[in-house]
Amino acid sequence: MKNQKIKRTALLLLLAGMFPVVSCNKEYINPSAASVPSVTSSPDALMNLCAGLQRRFTIGRQSPLYCAPIGGSYGVYALYTLNIGNTTEKELETGKGAITLINSVVTQMWTQCLLTRTEAETVLDNLNVATEAGDKVGLKAYASIFYALSMGTLAQFYEQIPLETENNATFSPRAEALKRAISMLESADADLAATAPSTKFLSKVPPGIDAKNTVKALLARYYNIQSMISGTYDATSGNKAITYATAASRLIKSEFRFSTVTTNPLGEWNFTVNVFGAIDSTLGLRNGLAPVPAASDPRVGFYISQTGPTTYPLKAFALNTTAVYPVYLPGEMDLIIAENYARQNQFVQAKTALDAVRTKTTDIYGIGAAQPAYSGPMTQAALLTDIYKQRRLEMFLSGQELEDSRRFGRPGPNQPNEERNRNFYPYPLIERDNNPSTPDDPAI
Repeated sequence: MKNQKIKRTALLLLLAGMFPVVSCNKEYINPSAASVPSVTSSPDALMNLCAGLQRRFTIGRQSPLYCAPIGGSYGVYALYTLNIGNTTEKELETGKGAITLINSVVTQMWTQCLLTRTEAETVLDNLNVATEAGDKVGLKAYASIFYALSMGTLAQFYEQIPLETENNATFSPRAEALKRAISMLESADADLAATAPSTKFLSKVPPGIDAKNTVKALLARYYNIQSMISGTYDATSGNKAITYATAASRLIKSEFRFSTVTTNPLGEWNFTVNVFGAIDSTLGLRNGLAPVPAASDPRVGFYISQTGPTTYPLKAFALNTTAVYPVYLPGEMDLIIAENYARQNQFVQAKTALDAVRTKTTDIYGIGAAQPAYSGPMTQAALLTDIYKQRRLEMFLSGQELEDSRRFGRPGPNQPNEERNRNFYPYPLIERDNNPSTPDDPAI
């Protein structure tokens, strides 16, 4: 894996060429401002590198924040490509064997997640240089968040993942990647319970992320995925998902913020370049799951508009180049609770959490469902079907759609009434060409 698994010094040298200083913009601090030796010996330089983590993960069409939401949405037939000349997006829309090994979303999601992970590891491996407790906690929490986001993103799209930063790295099952992400987050959660990030640290990184609640929300998300990753429900992971989802605040925003200089990549390619739109007013829900009529669910109008009989531009968190993008949504936490209670056959508790989403008229982001309380059968199958539907409506363009479709056992590619066009992505050609340990591509 020579192109991705960059050794420490080489990585830091690479940063100098990949992150030019952005003038008149204080939201992102140039991570290459420090010399190579001082990056791992100066707390201030490590803080600069932390700021660069968010830039790499969120800025540009190559960023995971672009690749994962459109990859997940295309994968469940929720988006369509306005101009077939956009080959990358059209391949994702078609899915199956049409997705090539040089597809830029497949390649860049892989590359940028691995690079973000490596940069996060650089911070985590050098926490000892921070002598102030608040500085150290801030560094650890922020780096752990982006480590987990990178590993968690890869685990949702790729069947196996290299866990080490080295040449010809061997691959491990995605469950192992999730375990590492969870371990990092739990350690950060314990530290944040005792010490808050320092004012100095917070002044060095982009505003918007609430570390304490983000760590809990990501733990809920990844424990939730882990609970079904083997195909058989693991109640231990499910109960931890419930615990952390309950603890994550519904009243505090944690979000990626953008400006006219550092722009929202989804908004850039939706609003400015006009590459894709929602496939229809049902957000791509099939097999009787679509809201009927769609206008009866305010979330449809929150996420998309209709400018013509077949044109559904995106709104909300992809509205324009400065739109914020939540790290997690309040509704996601309640639906995690509902899902795990349903899988444990605790149907009353599942319904209570499900109704918290169905009946809400708004939340901190203005997302309201305004639906009646659940009145379907009190069975696991029926409850899980509605929870899946609510996740698709509540969390449109979240990047979790493909994982959700697999976890809830929705019809896969080439099955009757298929609802997704891939199970996992192939490994990019750049990896296969440079790493003889790359496994065979998974079945479509």
